Parts: sequence; structure tokens; C-alpha cells
Amino acid sequence: MLITVLIITILISIIFILKGVYSPNYKGEISDHFNGTEFYSPYNKSEVKGIKILLKWILHREKGVWNKVSNLESVLKRNYINSLGDLDIVFINHSTFIIRIDGITIITDPVFDKCVGLFGIYGPKRMQPTGLKINELMKVDLVLISHNHYDHLDIISLKKIFRKYSPKILTPLGVGNYLKMNNINNYYDLDWWDETEVNSEISIVCVPANHFSGRGLTDRNKTLWCGYIIKSKYGFVYFVGDTGYDEKLFKEIGKKFGDISLSLIPIGAFKPEWFMSPVHVSPEQAIKIHFDVKSIKSIAMHWGTFQLADDGMYEPKTLLDSLTDEMGIENFIALKNGESIKIR
Repeated sequence: MLITVLIITILISIIFILKGVYSPNYKGEISDHFNGTEFYSPYNKSEVKGIKILLKWILHREKGVWNKVSNLESVLKRNYINSLGDLDIVFINHSTFIIRIDGITIITDPVFDKCVGLFGIYGPKRMQPTGLKINELMKVDLVLISHNHYDHLDIISLKKIFRKYSPKILTPLGVGNYLKMNNINNYYDLDWWDETEVNSEISIVCVPANHFSGRGLTDRNKTLWCGYIIKSKYGFVYFVGDTGYDEKLFKEIGKKFGDISLSLIPIGAFKPEWFMSPVHVSPEQAIKIHFDVKSIKSIAMHWGTFQLADDGMYEPKTLLDSLTDEMGIENFIALKNGESIKIR
């Protein structure tokens, strides 16, 4: 009986993956990054690798060292609980931050589950705890989703947050349909350069990124991906999302928004670079983004939580620290899970 149930589960999983039903395809007007059926990045000079190259990488991987951390030292959680003003940033894990601006609580790509994959079971496992548990969230007013990959759109976590707080959710084009399938409303799909108000003091701009999308095998690039600029009286906060590097793209963002108060920039899942560079940045390229957008302060993300590529667990942070020390950069840092800072 158990074997029969297991076989049925596997078959259903395969059907779901092949049909790509986890992310309904977007339908809309053709643009400079949507050809009517698929999205693409006009900034990306490097070709995003296909299935054959993916298999080549899988068969010849040279994985870095990862060791699971069971207990995480409590780091400044009281700052999140007691913080009342200014611009406060709490790093939860991976690409999940809490951003508090004058009483408004924003969370980026909320991922709290133990696995980022199909059904929350099949996929990369969590290698260290979140800096804050999902039931420790005090409130959530706004959720920013950068794209529909499992390590950024954790539907299990998002459902819990929505049931408890009913926040406004911003998504790139097409991703809202997936939320609707999961009985989540109050979402707003945005195209690149669209801007929406949170209140009279805060607004959000959806900005381009070099990446791709998909939750199955047949829905690749059927929905958009993006980063976000949060505009407030404290200046601009730039949540980069997932991206490959392109000088033109980031200098355009830097020119459009001027000096950015704070940037949240990915540094991990960059090895091997011959495979990952179209969609992920290395620590060296992350520093280029820091300068391209004229960031006053930057915080690293997308490292040390899920083994998504061949770089080791702490390799991105070690390399970033080495490069910033060598270059005399004091305003690009990596926080521990749960650590927070205040920007005045």
C-alpha cells in the first residue's frame, strides 16, 4: 500500500512539473522584454543556459563545502521588536529582509520553509535557521516578490503571512496569477518601471533585472522577474532581486535614481561562473553594482542558506570581505541571519 501511494505521488509530481501548472503563463502586450509568449532581458548579453548545458553542469559539479547549522545564535532580535522610527533593516535569511519605514513593515521574498522546491519537499534544503521565525513577525504591511523561483516565492510562507496580516503584495507581471491559484488576493502585478504608492510618503518602483523565471519544465520565462526601488523621505532602498551583471542596466538605474541610500545585493550561487553568470552575480560583480548605482551603503544577500550552486556556504561572504578590505570599502557588508541595522 505504501509503495502504491509513493508511486502515485511521484507520478502526480511529474505531471505537475511537466505541465508547468505552478505558474500560469502571462498574456499581455508585446514590449521590449516580452515577445508575446516569453519574457527576456534586453540587457543580458550572455545567453541563459538551456537544458543541455544544465545537465552538463549537474554531471560535472565540484561542490563547495556546506555544513548544516542547527542552532543560530540570537542576534539583535530586540531591535526588530522595539524599533519605532527611522529606516530599519533586518536580515532574515537568503533574500528575505524586513524593511521598516516610519511604521510601515515591508518584507522581501519571504522564505521561511525548510526546503525550497516542489511541495516544500523536493529541492534544496535549509542549511541554517532563519534569523526570525515566521510566528515572530510583528506585522507585515507589504510584500515584495522578485520572481517565481522556489527560493524567492515560498508559497507556504506567503500563505501564512497573508492569512495573518492580509498585506498588499507586489509581483512582477504574471506572478499574481499563481497567487490567485493559491487563494491569495490583494496582489498587484507590475511591469518594469511601473510605480505604485504605498502611502503619501512611500512608493515602490519595479525595475529590470537579468534573470529568468519558472516553477515547472514548460513555464520557463512565462512570467516576469524584477528588482524594486523603495522611495521614501530616507531616500531610495534598492532590493536587487536575482540578477546577472550588466553595466548598462545598473548604471541606468544609478542615473535614474541618483545616490541610493541602501542596496540589498546578491553575492551567492555564482559558481561555476561559466554557467551561473547570466543570472547570478559574483561578489566582485556585486561590488560593481554597488558602485554603478552609487549606493551609499549595501548589504549582501542570497548566500549561506540554500545550496543552489557550487560555491561553498561561506565562500561568497569570505570573498566579499576580502575584496572590500583590499579595496578599502567599508560600506558593503554581510549581516548574520537576524542581525539588524538602523539607517538614519
